[in-house]
Amino acid sequence: MTRSERALLFCLAEEIILHLRNRLAEIENLHPRESALGIATFQERLRHIEELLDGVKKEHERSN
Repeated sequence: MTRSERALLFCLAEEIILHLRNRLAEIENLHPRESALGIATFQERLRHIEELLDGVKKEHERSN
């Protein structure tokens, strides 16, 4: 994978995470009690994506 391809993937992942965080905030404001399980599941999935991205970034920094 080229450096520019990797940079593009990082940007896309960060944009997706930002979008998901915004969506989560909307969900929490609309249905704070009724969908607690859905919110918790959504938060867990978002955390997992963020952890994966952080791991890839750290690996990338070590290789440069």
